[in-house]
Amino acid sequence: MSELLHEIQKKLVFPIDFVSQRQVERLVYRILFFGTSAACLIGFVTQSMFNLLTCFGVSFTLCLIAVLPSYPAFNKQRPEWVKPRIRV
Repeated sequence: MSELLHEIQKKLVFPIDFVSQRQVERLVYRILFFGTSAACLIGFVTQSMFNLLTCFGVSFTLCLIAVLPSYPAFNKQRPEWVKPRIRV
């Protein structure tokens, strides 16, 4: 059972570099800001809570599709780690 959970955990890790983390964070904030604004506007105009929640759900789903998978573009700028100097 432990091996099965270990394999599942390996598949759920989505590596991403530091520069792309910043870009993804900005993208998430923008998508959610505009999606929430549009949802509030649509809900207000139609006077429907269902339309508001549907619009927000769609924008949230688009946000997940845009940033959740570890696309290769998120791993292009890998940092170069400094190698330690070992003196004996």
